[in-house]
Amino acid sequence: MVRGKQDAWILLEGVRLVQDALLAGSQISAILVREDRQEELQALQAPSSEAFAVAPALYDRLGSVKNPPPVMALARPPRPFAWQDLPRHADPLVLVVAGVADPGNFGALARSAEAAGARALIRVGPGVQPFHPKALRGSMGSLLRLPVLVEASAEKAQTELEGLGFRQACAATRGGQAPNSMDWSGPLALWVTGETGEQPAVMDGMIGVTIPLAHGVESLNVTVAASLLLFAAGRVAGLQHHD
Repeated sequence: MVRGKQDAWILLEGVRLVQDALLAGSQISAILVREDRQEELQALQAPSSEAFAVAPALYDRLGSVKNPPPVMALARPPRPFAWQDLPRHADPLVLVVAGVADPGNFGALARSAEAAGARALIRVGPGVQPFHPKALRGSMGSLLRLPVLVEASAEKAQTELEGLGFRQACAATRGGQAPNSMDWSGPLALWVTGETGEQPAVMDGMIGVTIPLAHGVESLNVTVAASLLLFAAGRVAGLQHHD
């Protein structure tokens, strides 16, 4: 995230992510294009006044990666999301992410959550900045569409969700219910922990869900485990897909 004296902006890297931001109605401050790759702008539905050609030597220093894609943009982050904004109808599913430090993992979690029909993503405790450039790239635009709520206290998150009528379950390495025997109905918050496996104390009293694994396999990556459980919740049932 890029911060000025008064405003915060997020860096979008690549034509696809900039296009997703435009389609999502994000406020774009400037679109930057490598001076020798201006033909890349043809794929964007954006006013030409917002685009600026930048000399390659300078452009390559602006991105978050060694060889940035030829189009980038500065945009306002999505509006802040509060507890009272959480949906309470149509059996909402939300993903609660506790302590994920890797921005690529966080972006992948957002992508899976949106694809599985989750209505929001809640980041609890310390962890990655939700709109880190690598998280945005890993989400393939999902972080621009899926509401994200940041809560420092796991205890407050648990209390707020309970007060809003959400049952709460967590991914457990062992000892939990199998996904196919879990009652996924109703408003549900699914908690997953970070790469180290450490979890907030409030998760100890939650319903555990354990993915059966072949003998000798200790555990799954957090993004893989969360994806399997999110889809097991069945919120995409009935959606029509178009080629």
